Amino acid sequence: MDVAMMQQDWGEMTLSRRRFLKMCVSTAVAVSGSQLLMTLGTSSGLGERLVPVLAYHRVGFTTSDLTVSLQRFKNDLQQLKADGYTSITLQDFMRFIDDKNVELPEKPVLITFDDGYQDNYEHAFPILEQFGMVGSFFVITGMLGQPERVTPEQVKEMARHGMSIGSHTVSHRALAELSAEEASLELTMSKATLEDLLGAEVSAIAYPRGSYSEETIAIGKSCGYNAGFTVKEGTCIKHSPDFELSRIPVFRFDGNLRQILRKRAGLGVG
Repeated sequence: MDVAMMQQDWGEMTLSRRRFLKMCVSTAVAVSGSQLLMTLGTSSGLGERLVPVLAYHRVGFTTSDLTVSLQRFKNDLQQLKADGYTSITLQDFMRFIDDKNVELPEKPVLITFDDGYQDNYEHAFPILEQFGMVGSFFVITGMLGQPERVTPEQVKEMARHGMSIGSHTVSHRALAELSAEEASLELTMSKATLEDLLGAEVSAIAYPRGSYSEETIAIGKSCGYNAGFTVKEGTCIKHSPDFELSRIPVFRFDGNLRQILRKRAGLGVG
């Protein structure tokens, strides 16, 4: 899904450890809906939120379809705030889908970014802070510090300021096309690198190019991941399948955010 211009020389990764964590056992179904807020009964009596997960790549000045302008990104955040949305962290979202007793704000939104471009730090990060919102950044660890990519220190700074960090593998190869051993290395090494860098658990993966399989999911669970984000269009609820989570992509050529939600997730406005 991501970029034809991806550099192929990823560099070698040096890791101090590999951590294997408990796998999550949540099950369920991904759905899209006809409104931005939906309540469903649970055994705890709590409502369930319909959660749009926006998927950006770049915020800057390039002409790539993956790049939205600074003003466009500001407009998107203004529209979310005007419509009553509250941005949530990746950790908030994962607690929500894992625990029937955890609720979210009335109108939650998860704002994600793939690939770890430098403009995520230079532009997206300060704009999010300007609007009092948070984002989740899925980073290609083999490209940390390379031209046009975030550095380890920038990743740490964003995390210190409340942004969430997830894995986008080591080299951005399509996981479903790799051998089990190669996929395991991509997932394990990227996870361990980010955990060493941040001193915190990293348990979510955004599949590079949207590529995954049943085998990929099984490997991800065995490596200690609790969630996997796809490029399938739609929204999430508490019982969405943890390793096939839908997102709503946002591109340069798209209309305003309300149109995107209506078109790509079957959502109304309100």
